[in-house]
Amino acid sequence: MNIDIEKMNSCKESSKIADLKALIVQKELFIFDLDGTMFNSLGDLAPAVNYALKLFGIQEISKDNVRSCIGNGSRNLIRRSVASGIMYGAGKTAGEPIEGKSREEHLDVRDAEAVAAVLESAGFDEAKIDEVLKTYSGYYWEHCTEETEPYEGVLEFIDWICENDCRDEGAGNSSGRNEGAGQIAGRKIAAMLTNKPVLPAKKILEKFGLLSGAAQNNADAGKECASKKRAGCEHSAHKISYYLCGDTTPERKPGPGGIYAILEKLGVAPEKAVMIGDDTPDVMAAKNAGIDSIICLEGFGRPENLLPLEPKYTIRHIKDLLKLV
Repeated sequence: MNIDIEKMNSCKESSKIADLKALIVQKELFIFDLDGTMFNSLGDLAPAVNYALKLFGIQEISKDNVRSCIGNGSRNLIRRSVASGIMYGAGKTAGEPIEGKSREEHLDVRDAEAVAAVLESAGFDEAKIDEVLKTYSGYYWEHCTEETEPYEGVLEFIDWICENDCRDEGAGNSSGRNEGAGQIAGRKIAAMLTNKPVLPAKKILEKFGLLSGAAQNNADAGKECASKKRAGCEHSAHKISYYLCGDTTPERKPGPGGIYAILEKLGVAPEKAVMIGDDTPDVMAAKNAGIDSIICLEGFGRPENLLPLEPKYTIRHIKDLLKLV
């Protein structure tokens, strides 16, 4: 269901918005993707990619091209970026699909077979990709919080989640439900599932106050949020109660294993959880795990790829959710 919050005065949109608002009230667990959903990390990803490409004698690529390569983890980012650089170095193009251009002229970076063919033709086997990835990862770790910024509204929406988590715990209700609130169906928990490696992911979360430097990646971390009396739930420690990353999850998205692990750790039923993301792996992970999804169409994913997958709800920006709480 595609929802345009800006058109909420129309009867059709108002009905959709009411449905989404009811879903947000009913859900207890909000599982966020990181890149393209919570944070615009392109300003740090692109320089790291180009640093590695340049070191290995590969043509550097534009920031927009790097954006088109993001998704399915760091290794796929590097594979697509290397293939793109090879194409540009040969006087060809790469990135989003271009109608009327053949594979020989233009590389669609989401076409895994085409990417593999370009890499093979240039002699880039997986061992070589490993070297580029290692160089990229080292540089990115050092610089991953220099230009990265949260999308408008995301920290405030997590505050809202945390406020309700705190309120439920503080009330001492053993059922975990805030019966007197009227509008809140139960306690709210924020979690994160990303294909990004844990070191840069954790560093980003710490910088923006969603974890503290001493935060442990376990369900008990969320209890500290509940125990602190914080006016407005200001950006402080342990707002993300549990998180799994590309090198810590039992299965990367679009597989359901990461979602299953989060549900089990936090003790939440699938019908009480929702995945909030921006790309194909987020939609498919939610579908494969049997949970609902809210997909932001102005993240790193392509709407033309996302909409045919029929996510439960689509919105333009994550800030749109703030207008519903």
